[in-house]
Order: sequence, then C-alpha cells, then structure tokens
Amino acid sequence: MTFADAILKLRSERRLSQTQLAKELGVSYTSVNRWENGRSLPTKMMLLVICRYCEEHHLEFSCEEVGRLS
Repeated sequence: MTFADAILKLRSERRLSQTQLAKELGVSYTSVNRWENGRSLPTKMMLLVICRYCEEHHLEFSCEEVGRLS
C-alpha cells in the first residue's frame, strides 16, 4: 500500500473531506490533496501527528513509503 492509498483509506474510513481531515491534522487542504495524489509526502513530524490521530480513532495506518520520508 502506498502512502497515497493509506491516507485516502484513512480519510474514507472517517468519512471526511480533504478539507476536514486537513483541519483535524492542522495542515492545509493542499497538503492532504498532494499526499493523496502521490505528489508529496508528509514530514516525519507530520507523520507522527497522523499516527497519533489514527491511534486515537483506532484506525489502521501503515504503508511501504514511510521509510522514504526524510
């Protein structure tokens, strides 16, 4: 599963728009859109925020691309 697939699955499971997820994570809509379209990856710090969000909501979140984050 790519990061783009994982973030889309996360958003779908929560039934959130990109704008709503962005607000919950404290990022811009553009960031979420770029992640879902595979045009960018979050920073390591943002990945921690996403993982904490998933843990709070008991969501599975994993992907192969996480190791590529710099």
